[in-house]
Amino acid sequence: METQILITGATGTTSQYAIQHLVDKGIKVRAMVRTIDDRSKHLETLGIEIVKGDFLDIDSLRLALKGVNRAFFCYPFADHLPKAAAYFAKAAKEENVEMVVEMSQMGAHENTPSPATQNHLITESILDWADVGAVHIRPGLFAWNYLGFAAPTVATQQKFYYPNSEANYTIIHPKDIGEVVAEILSDDELEKHIGKRYDLTGNKTYSASDVAQSIGEIINQDIEYIPITVDQWIEAIKDHPSINPFLAKHLREFSSEVSDGRFNRTTTVVKDITGHEPRTFEQYIKEHEAAFIN
Repeated sequence: METQILITGATGTTSQYAIQHLVDKGIKVRAMVRTIDDRSKHLETLGIEIVKGDFLDIDSLRLALKGVNRAFFCYPFADHLPKAAAYFAKAAKEENVEMVVEMSQMGAHENTPSPATQNHLITESILDWADVGAVHIRPGLFAWNYLGFAAPTVATQQKFYYPNSEANYTIIHPKDIGEVVAEILSDDELEKHIGKRYDLTGNKTYSASDVAQSIGEIINQDIEYIPITVDQWIEAIKDHPSINPFLAKHLREFSSEVSDGRFNRTTTVVKDITGHEPRTFEQYIKEHEAAFIN
């Protein structure tokens, strides 16, 4: 396939998996990064074309999208998502881009208490209105979050602290998200995807106690689940390098939606698009086992 595909957020976890899958399929890829560093230089060794870009700088987006047929819009977890989406949509429209796969969020709805989740819903509409072949992927809870939410206290205390003790939720492996993105972007039958909203899930749902048990079984230790309030949870994780103030505020509001059961479901989307069953949460923990052991 001659299609030129742009992957944004190219040094992030999901985008790196999408890039690798596209490279494995022999597809030419351009990667947009915020900064040129060791991570972007590594991508260059894979034969990836690197372009420096900023979602809030439309001229840089025009350069990134020049000659591109299809693109993955993956904005970092920060404010101003609708503005970035409008800029991206305008630049994509100018370049006659035929498909934009957008990273959204499961359960995005108008009455959410989270401004971040509202931004996802607004962004979906912006890209739909722009008529750039929008496809929206809506993942459940990200498995990699547990490297920040669970690993530090599991490693030092053999305890997992988390609110919403009665809630159940799906957890998805980032490689599955990346492969779904890559398969959609490289599909010859793009019309079957355009306009779709795909809920991406793992193969089961978990309670906090289940999470603690699964981690414990992988690392061969007894891990205790400790229920805490949402305020206690936010206070405990707010200084983690992966948590910014915007994300911390979202997690407080997002927690009520986890508790309401909005993520207590599974779908067949990963298998339908990639051809394989979703990877398990346990598989992800096994891949990062060292992070959970002191």
